Amino acid sequence: MKSRIRLIIIIAAVAVILGGVALALVLTIPEEEESEDTSTSEETESSLLFDKNPEDIDTVTITNEYGSYRVERIGEDGDYAWTVFDYIFAPIDGTVINGILTNSATLTAQKTVVEDAPDLSIYGLSDPAAEYKVEFDDSSETVYEVVIGDVVPGSTSTRYMCFKGENTVYTVKNSAVSFSLNDKRECVNKTVYTAYTSTDSEDTTDYTKINRLTVSRSDIDYDIVIEYDTRLDDEDAIVSNSSQYRMTSPVVLDLNPDTSSAVTGDMFGLTASDFAVIEPTEDELAEYGFDEPSGVIDADIVGGEFKLTVGNAVTDENGTQTGWYAMAEGINVIYIFDTASLPWMTFMPLDITTTMITSNYIYSITSLDVTGTAAEAHFTMTGSSDDDFAVTSDGEEIDKEAFKVFYQFILKAPSEQLCFDEVSGEPYIKVEITTESGSDTLEFYTAENRRTVICLNGAPSFTCKTAYVERLAENTAKLLSGEDLITTW
Repeated sequence: MKSRIRLIIIIAAVAVILGGVALALVLTIPEEEESEDTSTSEETESSLLFDKNPEDIDTVTITNEYGSYRVERIGEDGDYAWTVFDYIFAPIDGTVINGILTNSATLTAQKTVVEDAPDLSIYGLSDPAAEYKVEFDDSSETVYEVVIGDVVPGSTSTRYMCFKGENTVYTVKNSAVSFSLNDKRECVNKTVYTAYTSTDSEDTTDYTKINRLTVSRSDIDYDIVIEYDTRLDDEDAIVSNSSQYRMTSPVVLDLNPDTSSAVTGDMFGLTASDFAVIEPTEDELAEYGFDEPSGVIDADIVGGEFKLTVGNAVTDENGTQTGWYAMAEGINVIYIFDTASLPWMTFMPLDITTTMITSNYIYSITSLDVTGTAAEAHFTMTGSSDDDFAVTSDGEEIDKEAFKVFYQFILKAPSEQLCFDEVSGEPYIKVEITTESGSDTLEFYTAENRRTVICLNGAPSFTCKTAYVERLAENTAKLLSGEDLITTW
């Protein structure tokens, strides 16, 4: 018996039957191992019942509580592919099919229970849990028909079995025959996207890096766009972004790596819990909500494109949502995903971003200007570290520690709510932060109900309490006069 076998698993239309070109996946996996069962003290008297080459399997027919299906070999002259014919248009799970072929090609009895049982029903073999018939394309056209009965009392990993038409009862490891107990739906591959893995040991490319991720949803009237922070590619840039990504729409903010990890990482290895329809018709697409999708997640990833279209919500008998129907581009299957598997459908922009509107590092700033109707001050900075950092205003030296507190207060400008309302007139306060590589401008416009609109680089983006802006104006004056700043509002 080979400990490793090389099998070609078909995952698309079969050329022999359909006249098309089949897409195949070459898999090599080790035979499953299982530790010895310690739940019984009986001595094991194992015997090899049969041992054949899995590559000689022509058909495996499985019958259990879910129905009956066949794993069939297609092809000739050594160029073989195995598929579940019922799922000819679905991607097949190579690991599952490989397990069926490997385990059905050999069988070892742990113990011979009785050689001529007068009543097979005692062992659950007259109304079996499962049966499988394995047919080989060898010189003898060998066929084995195996009947699987009850779990052995006192054991958690051993079952009764016999050959069909015979009365000798054996026990076998559950792991050797468990493939025959599963629903054929397990044969459909439910993983819709995995990260590309290079076979070149010298290749250091990060294939999980996202260039751009766009989330469009029917419950919000704007797209959420996340992009790789290209500032990080500049060796001379000093940026305090602790994530490698930024949100660029509907507002510009750095991501919080702790709260955004699912949004930027859950597409890798994304796996459905089940599927609803294979090769859906136009009517079925409409039935499951794909004529008016609930959302589209579209990612440009270094390792390949990822696009998921989300249809209707999946609900239980009480009307509670449990998941989503969704389709991955290039796979013509309507999958069912648990709600938690698709974080893109529930998060809001400020859920995954930092609270800092600007992330310029203090030692990278060359100037900071405060203007507007409520305050005016102009600060110039020199130095690249605490040792030589200095701040002046109109030629007068400013206490650098006090300036650090003042700058921290600006960074804490509370982006409490998104706001895209147009503003007019002169801002209450305008803060322009200039670095060697660019600048950020924050403008604060007084609105109704003691709220203030914050424009970031000219675009209305957030609102905050007006009390913060009033304290900012007050602290500007205190900094210039050498008074202690107040950091609460």
